[in-house]
Amino acid sequence: MISAASGLLLIVLGLALTFLGKKLVKGVAFIVGGLIGALLALMLAPLFVSPPLTYLAALIGFIVLGLICYLLLPFGGGVIAGLAAFFLLKGLVGFLMAALIALIVLIVVIILFDKILAVGSAFAGSIVVLAGLSQLGLALLPAIQLIILLLLTVLGSIVQLKI
Repeated sequence: MISAASGLLLIVLGLALTFLGKKLVKGVAFIVGGLIGALLALMLAPLFVSPPLTYLAALIGFIVLGLICYLLLPFGGGVIAGLAAFFLLKGLVGFLMAALIALIVLIVVIILFDKILAVGSAFAGSIVVLAGLSQLGLALLPAIQLIILLLLTVLGSIVQLKI
């Protein structure tokens, strides 16, 4: 019973990530940044203003830091990809070459962030759907799993890149 419920939940969450992943990631970034901004404002505002204005400061902190996180999401993705490229390459090529490639990766990811996020979240969602199907006890052949993975990834990417 529990495995069936968790399998269905994984399938629903996987489909949501497959077809709405770009919007979900951006929404989560805004909410997480906003919560951090609100908490910081609630911690610091009482030092400067009285309690009714503290809540206004928290609201402003939520909106401001939420927007900053939302707008800097491509840069954060680029930094993470650039650092990953640098650390993977620094043992294979020289330090300067690894740094140059990392900088190129950072710039490419920033420029193509929406497309990368759409395809990446569609792929991740497809994997979650497959995990849900497995949790339901469906023993699918690897070829069938690959077809489902490719089909959902392509369809999810198309849907996300259109909206």
